[in-house]
Amino acid sequence: MPESARVGSGVFTARDALAGVMTPAQVRWRVETKRWTRIGNLLCAGPATVYQRAHAAACTWPGAIVCLTTAALLHRLPVPDDGLAHVAVSSGRPRRGVLVPHEQALDQADVCRVGLVPATTRSRAIIDCLGLMPRHDSERLLAWVASRQLLAADELARWIADHPGARGNAQRRTAERRLRTGAVNPAEERLHAALRAARLTGWSANVPMLARFGVAAAADVFFEDVLLVVEIDGKEAHAARFQSDRDRQNLLVAAGCTVLRFTWDDVSRRPAHVAAQIARVVDDLRARRLDLYRT
Repeated sequence: MPESARVGSGVFTARDALAGVMTPAQVRWRVETKRWTRIGNLLCAGPATVYQRAHAAACTWPGAIVCLTTAALLHRLPVPDDGLAHVAVSSGRPRRGVLVPHEQALDQADVCRVGLVPATTRSRAIIDCLGLMPRHDSERLLAWVASRQLLAADELARWIADHPGARGNAQRRTAERRLRTGAVNPAEERLHAALRAARLTGWSANVPMLARFGVAAAADVFFEDVLLVVEIDGKEAHAARFQSDRDRQNLLVAAGCTVLRFTWDDVSRRPAHVAAQIARVVDDLRARRLDLYRT
């Protein structure tokens, strides 16, 4: 592996270290005490970053393409980091520590470069992860992707049609359906069902708020005529999201929106109550608008 391939990545070989002032014992001591991390046949100082793992994999297997969650992390997508480097290879290769090969066929259009690392494109990484990650992680990614309009339902449907029998397609079909309806997780599906059962109209799902209100988020449900945003917490609400959810809510209120927030228990145990509360607020807001027009 030429040294030029590793410049700027922070990865190096034991031979590189020995070519300086290191002795074999010093190199071994740094690895054993975890001051250096082994990434396949390569090393790095301290814990390995995602980019260093990806770069080491690409250097170890020339022609390989970083894929799956590793590619997603390089594209800054919100997926779990399992500490591995997942790489698409054309033929079977043995795993080397944290470097994990996958026999995966990729088209040229599926490949880009992130820095010096060949990786699957953001769209392909999203499609792979939606199908192959555990369901809960896939749903979280879908909600994030949908709020930023990074993947259209038609694009996902075409990919599924072009790859019949691909592992993960059942989960991808669920994601496609949710992109079409705007209910990108089970909680939102229950909320939409409650609204339809109550015959409430005038609402849209998964509506981007950035262009109109300057808030980088999408409303789960939006009644545009009265600027009512309805937000629903997922089945597993995360403490880490509490602050960001409240920050977003405050920004929407400051922009002139009314915000209602419900929980998974609300929509699963008492959906009619949720719909009735939303209906009352909508009626009240519409009545206020009429009063303003009359004055």
